[in-house]
Amino acid sequence: MDFDTLIIGAGAAGLICAAQAPGKCLVIDHAKAAGEKIRISGGGRCNFTNLYASAENYISRNPHFAKSALARYTQWDFIDWVARSGIAYHEKTLGQLFCDTSAKEIVAMLLKGVAEAGGQVQLNT
Repeated sequence: MDFDTLIIGAGAAGLICAAQAPGKCLVIDHAKAAGEKIRISGGGRCNFTNLYASAENYISRNPHFAKSALARYTQWDFIDWVARSGIAYHEKTLGQLFCDTSAKEIVAMLLKGVAEAGGQVQLNT
């Protein structure tokens, strides 16, 4: 096996990173399914982002880290991806965005993104 990037964890962060990673990427996880916490969160509809996410919402020893990270990939980038994927969603309290139908749509979108980027997901590992 020859990969440029190895990501440990097929949760939300791991799958998003793999979908954006250049070159060949492998995501490994001990679970039997990718994105299980996504699938069960929010009563099965998952709170996939927040309209008002900003660096001020994060605590870090380096207060500029979140500014740098969010400048590169914002909640609006993810919302755009969700919309382009045809996933219907709605806003709840304080800007929380939830899927109208099922969180499984977000998991499928992320896995499709990994595959389209040329990545692979290896489970039960």
